[in-house]
Amino acid sequence: MHKQLLLASLLSWLATSTTFAGTSEWTSSYTQGVEEHLVDDGHGNQLSIACPDDDESPVSAYATLAGKRYSSEKDGFDVIVDGTTFSNPFYTDCEACSSSFPGFWAALRNSRTLQLSAGGQTVKLPTQNLPQVLQPLTSKKNLCRSAW
Repeated sequence: MHKQLLLASLLSWLATSTTFAGTSEWTSSYTQGVEEHLVDDGHGNQLSIACPDDDESPVSAYATLAGKRYSSEKDGFDVIVDGTTFSNPFYTDCEACSSSFPGFWAALRNSRTLQLSAGGQTVKLPTQNLPQVLQPLTSKKNLCRSAW
């Protein structure tokens, strides 16, 4: 009887952990001076957008594709929004890079399909809840900004 109760508790915990591991919708959180926007597909592929609140630091992002993590600052990765490829759009530390960020952000907020591509891998991510989580660049609620 005691073993059955322990087994039932363990299975319940695993089911709950699995459910939260892949939410398949966009979420937002704020911790230690950074607002983070996150989405994953439930299979380990994810996009995390970090927006510091210090009025100086620009947006950055991390993508995980097929178990490998990519950074917008180091490795770079492409974001495909409704069939249009944006090459490393979260890297904004040059004037030309930064100039395309507003158009990318607007397209991302309104996307129907979203994919990430890097290292020969392309994955599809959900867009559910995206317009509610990502605020327009002009919104006072939005901490995301380009470097230029």
